[in-house]
Amino acid sequence: MANNTRIPLMVYLLALLLVFTGIGGIYGGYALVTAPDGSKMMMSTEILSNSPFHTFLIPGIILLLFNGILPLLIAWGLFVRPPWQWPELFNLYHKQHWCWTFSLYYGFILIIWINVQIIMLSYSSLLQPVFALTGVLISILTLFPSVFHYYRKHL
Repeated sequence: MANNTRIPLMVYLLALLLVFTGIGGIYGGYALVTAPDGSKMMMSTEILSNSPFHTFLIPGIILLLFNGILPLLIAWGLFVRPPWQWPELFNLYHKQHWCWTFSLYYGFILIIWINVQIIMLSYSSLLQPVFALTGVLISILTLFPSVFHYYRKHL
């Protein structure tokens, strides 16, 4: 499965966006988990009135895992391409390395996360469209032909 060709430039851009969102997710998730009242993020739990949550604890955990750890793991996987079998259980594109598939998944996760956030909390920050656009860019870069072919498994 090793692909010894040169890493395409688009992979570096994709990894940069994943690291950007991952760092933001770690920061925001940690702040919300350690202060579920939102005080570390200068937010009030009042904005949660249209959501199923009364504090930021569960959203913080979700943010930490899915928008913090997951994109950092994917970015690392884009360069290392570990031969793990467990991610293959969730890989709908069996001819692609799991890190490619998870990158595509993550782009969609980020877009959905922001849209759900806007529906539940309303538009409240310039970061919402920035991260929505980042999700779109991650999806586009993942589907770039050079990226797609680089992560194609050679069976």
